[in-house]
Amino acid sequence: MNTWKSKSPPSLITRRRLLRTGTAAIGGALAAPAILPKSALAQTMPTIKIGGAVPLSGPVAYWGHSTMQGFVDGAAVINEAGGVMIDGEPHQLEVINYDTKGEVADSRAATLRLVEQDEVKFVYSQAAASTVGMLQVTEPANVLSIVACWGYLQLFGEDYPLHFRAEMSDYEQGFAYIPYMQDKYGKDALKTAAFIGPDDQDGIDCHFSYQRLMEYYGIEQKGVEYFNWEDTDFYPIVAKTIRDKPDFIVTSPSPPGITASIIKAAREMGYKGPIASPAASETKTILEVAGEHATDVILPVTNVSPSTDTQKAIEARFNERFGSFNALAGNYSWWIYSLKAALEMAGTATDTMAVAEALAQVELNDTYVGKVKWAGENSFGVNRQGIYDCFTTTIDDGVAEVSDIRFPALPDDY
Repeated sequence: MNTWKSKSPPSLITRRRLLRTGTAAIGGALAAPAILPKSALAQTMPTIKIGGAVPLSGPVAYWGHSTMQGFVDGAAVINEAGGVMIDGEPHQLEVINYDTKGEVADSRAATLRLVEQDEVKFVYSQAAASTVGMLQVTEPANVLSIVACWGYLQLFGEDYPLHFRAEMSDYEQGFAYIPYMQDKYGKDALKTAAFIGPDDQDGIDCHFSYQRLMEYYGIEQKGVEYFNWEDTDFYPIVAKTIRDKPDFIVTSPSPPGITASIIKAAREMGYKGPIASPAASETKTILEVAGEHATDVILPVTNVSPSTDTQKAIEARFNERFGSFNALAGNYSWWIYSLKAALEMAGTATDTMAVAEALAQVELNDTYVGKVKWAGENSFGVNRQGIYDCFTTTIDDGVAEVSDIRFPALPDDY
């Protein structure tokens, strides 16, 4: 039975409400745009604009900066290599970014500016609130969107054919990291689990995906606890979570700082089980905050050890261009190359539906996350969910290393 179609998570927003509020008055000032400059040679070429409506400030700014860096670096690489070839004519890419602050209203305002003033037909975003605000503009305007967002599951699928989710959610990556954890600790040691996530629709939807994953693997759920984004003290939540003695804990979607705080609190209160964070995708903060307590930590989709020539080149460019590199930014670096392939396959930069149909067919084999494809037709009615090799990093006794690489073994009905 297809569980996506037979079940749905609790919803705080509907498509009708989403589109109805999309043309509402927009308040608040927009941050100044971050624009990728074109070279002198590029001035004579046609330009394809790509807009970023991403959180560059606020509690999820880490995610937003990582996403933005993938597009800015990728556009520079593509332009330097001759641009995007459409019907034999090279086109340059121009990336324009506005800060959404991780808020729905600011994202709606940023996306409206990108679409109406900058005239972009391709927009990317990050995290649930920014994605919701973006969709209020992009869907009615027939603008293609690519996002990293696990929440608002009702705003995804065949009713949103221009909307792509390029980051694997708890569910997709779970078919790689849960089998790995069972190999590492043994199935008998992982019979129960508990969930900790943010108290918003994003957290609710991630818990829904987590529930489906645990059900698939026959793991009993011992409880769920939600935190507020402004929380700094995670000891009360962790105390409630470990009271029922779950074999392991999943924190999702929690940034590195919150994940580290949860790990530290759990270990200081004597919890010994593994703690998996499908969204942290970074080790530096966890090691700094959790310190000696950073052990038995499982970080799916986190490649902290670039090994291929492509991965090493991405790491080197990011360090030079942005002054630092993190695995999450590496994860997002393939999006723009997938879009480039779709533009060239479709032979157009104006017909977004043709580009979307081409994008759904794109497969890449040498990215920072290895093999990449789009899937989900049986679950969503269209192939709009990115699936890729899951590099699982573990932290044991304060040492982080890539311990497993595998493509998710998704169910046949996915």
